[in-house]
Amino acid sequence: MAETLSTFLEPEFLKKLERLRLAAKRLSWSSARGEHPSSRKGFSLEFSDFRRYQKGDDLRYVDWNIYRRLGRLWLKLFAAEEEMNLYLLLDTSQSMAEGTPPKIEYAKRVAAALGYIGLKNLDRVGGASFASDLSLPFALGRGREQILTLFHFLENLSCQGKTDFRTSARAFSSLFSRPGLVVLLSDLFDPEGWRGGLEELVGKKYQLLVIHILDRAELGQEVSGDVLLSDVESAREKRIFLDAELVRRFREELERYFAEIESFCLNRRVDYLRTTTTTPIEDFVLLTLRQARSIK
Repeated sequence: MAETLSTFLEPEFLKKLERLRLAAKRLSWSSARGEHPSSRKGFSLEFSDFRRYQKGDDLRYVDWNIYRRLGRLWLKLFAAEEEMNLYLLLDTSQSMAEGTPPKIEYAKRVAAALGYIGLKNLDRVGGASFASDLSLPFALGRGREQILTLFHFLENLSCQGKTDFRTSARAFSSLFSRPGLVVLLSDLFDPEGWRGGLEELVGKKYQLLVIHILDRAELGQEVSGDVLLSDVESAREKRIFLDAELVRRFREELERYFAEIESFCLNRRVDYLRTTTTTPIEDFVLLTLRQARSIK
């Protein structure tokens, strides 16, 4: 078990992760009890109120101290605490193999951290990978065995093929029908654009956290002169000369691209975080992720 965990996460990092938990504030979850309080009344660990005993109520929840003082039966009520379904959706198209380190390796470690947080907090975790279609799904589960299932799933991921985000998202939503928090880890590169895939996941039964992973080279900050541009998924190449004006226009387009994604997510109450693979994993998980409403 320890050897499997250390493949992705260092022991000291794991201890820090146990202080975090995932939050689901805008959805109605299933009736099973986990660690996510709702406003409904039920029996769990967090005291809420009293009410008079009624025939058929469970005597285990009678407050016997009140009975001894007043001679009346009162029942203790607790805030119902419900489990959360956490879905990890990882982009394994060919473009995710690019970068230093590769974007997919960064995505795996973030997914491992989030899955570990969820499972340690008694949530159910499942998910899948995608490229041109959904693949390698693993069913929702919780507990020690699911931690092993999650880490084996991540170990077996490799990148190949083109991206079809919309088709994959549609298949995902059909396969995983229960409400939950979906964490999408992707570079959002798709010949048809990112919007269609996000629209398939938004406004239905999911809360969505988008983690946009890029390599610094893709930001064009240190590129100029004679450059060969290559699309690794279509194998198309183009050689151009980047002068100062073309670099300026590229950066403007890149900022516009980011702004469109941010605006889309903001307007639909989707958590959106962007990072590069040079950001230390611990900094991203323990600091940056706290900016999302889905993480406490």
